[in-house]
Amino acid sequence: MTYVLVGAAGFFIGLAAHDLAVQSLTEGSRLRPFLGTCPRCGQPRGWLRSTCPTCERRVGREIVITAATTLAALAFARTLGPSWELIPYLAFLLLTTALVVTDLDAYRIVDRLNLPGTIVVAAALAVTAFALGEGDALLRGIEGAAAYFVGASVLFLLARGRGFGAGDVKLAPQLGLFTAYLGWGVLGWAVFATAMIGGLIALVMIVGGAANRRSELPYGPPMVLGAWAAIAMVGVGAIPVPS
Repeated sequence: MTYVLVGAAGFFIGLAAHDLAVQSLTEGSRLRPFLGTCPRCGQPRGWLRSTCPTCERRVGREIVITAATTLAALAFARTLGPSWELIPYLAFLLLTTALVVTDLDAYRIVDRLNLPGTIVVAAALAVTAFALGEGDALLRGIEGAAAYFVGASVLFLLARGRGFGAGDVKLAPQLGLFTAYLGWGVLGWAVFATAMIGGLIALVMIVGGAANRRSELPYGPPMVLGAWAAIAMVGVGAIPVPS
């Protein structure tokens, strides 16, 4: 029953994340999930229509996003089990999915989503950790957030902003928090998976002719996917967690 509920939550997380992403890229627009906002014309299509009545765009990527968030939510549930900790992790899934979409659409980790969103999901994890007596895990998560932020800052300075922007630096703390909370090894694998995923995406795009060696590709999606993958790996026993 838990997996059914989590799978349904993952589906709706995908819908909400897509709306938040599209709306956040329009300056001055209110953030209202579940409107079914069309990414082409910005008008509320509604989620019961497959075609936008304004610009006639058909639903496409929304299906991919909801499938990805449903699978990710189930993977998180496998890792955390029927625990209250799952709630902040699902909130983390919502926020990071929206940021992936904005980075793909506009090469931006949008501050109006990322900064307040990070505070909210971090506070939710902190409250849950204190309630469950997981203070040590929370402290490790905070240290992981700081470590990932410092590492991302160094990479930003070395790259001089090419291919790795300030938005990626601001994204790093929440990824470090939610991976290191489960263990230092999880954070380490998240960083490794990020490098592998980013390299694979770049290779595929270069081979496919969609990019060249000088093209700047968004690095936020590999960072998020790397964190998701590391959290999922805990659930299948590929990464041991502290007892």
